[in-house]
Amino acid sequence: MKKIIALCLCLVLSAALCGCRGKPSEDPPETEPTPQTLAFAEGRREDKINWFGRCFWDGETRNVCFSNSSAGFEVRFVGTSLTAIIAATESKYPQEAAGTAYLYVFIDGTKDYKKARRMALDGSGEPVEYVLAQNLPQGEHSVRVLKCTEVKYGSAWLYSLRSDGEFLAPPPRAERRVELIGDSILSGSESMRESTTTDSKLTESENSLASYGAFAADLLDAEVSAVTRSGALVSGYRGYASIQDFYDLYSADCDALWDFSLSQPDVIILDLGTNDFLVGAPTDLISEKYAEFLAYVRRKNPDSAIFCCAGAMVTAVNRTVSAAVEQRNAAGDKNVWYYALPVIASGGHPREEQHLSNGYQLGAFILQSMGWTGEL
Repeated sequence: MKKIIALCLCLVLSAALCGCRGKPSEDPPETEPTPQTLAFAEGRREDKINWFGRCFWDGETRNVCFSNSSAGFEVRFVGTSLTAIIAATESKYPQEAAGTAYLYVFIDGTKDYKKARRMALDGSGEPVEYVLAQNLPQGEHSVRVLKCTEVKYGSAWLYSLRSDGEFLAPPPRAERRVELIGDSILSGSESMRESTTTDSKLTESENSLASYGAFAADLLDAEVSAVTRSGALVSGYRGYASIQDFYDLYSADCDALWDFSLSQPDVIILDLGTNDFLVGAPTDLISEKYAEFLAYVRRKNPDSAIFCCAGAMVTAVNRTVSAAVEQRNAAGDKNVWYYALPVIASGGHPREEQHLSNGYQLGAFILQSMGWTGEL
């Protein structure tokens, strides 16, 4: 009798277990990612964003100005899309370059601008929403945005960023930093034009990321900050705009003074004097003002290596630049170098391939001079 009862209990228990196995498990419902907005009411939010170049936060307008050549930002987020609210202006000098400003959008670590998406900005001056990335696989992504048009031909202000997921801490930054100081040559003016005999006079032909300074920085694995303006002189001859007018500012469209202690570049690439010779400034005046400005750059950047370059368009400037460097060296500043750019443009500004050649040769010279390792 006891065996029969035990057998019945086993059958009941077995049936119960089979019933449990047959019932589908209830997994917790998946939660939808919560969209997030990154705004700048309280500051530049450097806990969530990397800024490149001299980018000015305006507490009154609650935006960040990133008008300089090669200036921009980078974020990391979990999601599938990213949008931005940006205001921009058209060229202030359409007789020189007509059109609006352009950006490059780099996704998930892409570095080559030829593999990035080029985007024209609306030049109305009003905030406009732009889709920077969309339809990405769900997961972690990074987006870097760099402005490739100089401030003279279009300003830009970032108001906010919005993702369909969470913003994370920004990606690690490069260890080296390069600052470019110069005129249209380092602005990459006309670098993307098709003609080999004349300039296009369009903003779409300018690409600061295709300047020889940017190519050299790429070889050095360095971030770039550019303080450049087409037409800039160093001599101030006849009241023409000169580098001294805006070097101390965040940008030529911002009156706020730049704090040099915020970022001391490892390398400064300086290319000035071409326009002075083109407008007929006296050689003695050019030499005097170039030497003065070089000394000023040294005071503001006491530990930076300064590479003074010349010859991309006008070789008449070479002797003036080399003499200024010799003067600095003789005074005990051995961290200033002269470099004659080997490829000379004809029929207008240097084109992309000419910048590329000059940039990689300059980059190799910097690596050798500094005793650094890099990709050659």
